[in-house]
Amino acid sequence: MPKIKTSKEEVLKKVIPIMRIRGVQNSSLSELSKVCGIQKSHFYYYFNNKEELVKEVLATVHSYFNHNLFKIIKNDTLSLEDKIKKMKLLMYKIFGVSSGGCIMANTALETIHLDPIYKKEIRLFFQDFISGLQQLLEINYTEEEALNLAEQMVQDIEGGILLTQVYDDPKYLNNAVSRMEKIITNK
Repeated sequence: MPKIKTSKEEVLKKVIPIMRIRGVQNSSLSELSKVCGIQKSHFYYYFNNKEELVKEVLATVHSYFNHNLFKIIKNDTLSLEDKIKKMKLLMYKIFGVSSGGCIMANTALETIHLDPIYKKEIRLFFQDFISGLQQLLEINYTEEEALNLAEQMVQDIEGGILLTQVYDDPKYLNNAVSRMEKIITNK
């Protein structure tokens, strides 16, 4: 394999889609290095071990999702309906059928009962997801109602993602996102 100079960000960008689809256990460093076009040893330049790589993958996905979700939510120039439209596009981009679903839920399902090493980052992702939805809901609901509804929406969306993957049918995610939209707009 020829030597290719690549950045940590480029490595993560190539690794994330593979890990989203194949999971932690089924993604070997050898396979990931081939996808990145680098030597396996090059991973150790950026990451001490596979666990550190996975933590960085989860942190990167979390950061990307947060940045984009809260950019929408905090944009005072957008109407509530426009915020929802942009959020729907973000969710379809991140959780869509072809991308393997939600890497956080996939990693949690695969690893949490064996070794909770990734639990903290996964929890933070879902807490922020709930918090973002809660902020939108507080326009029409009390703080407590908004929190309960936000938790229900995240559960519904994650269930929709799972069923979309199981049945290869986006209707489950579409239905969950439609329910989210109705609840947020209180219509």
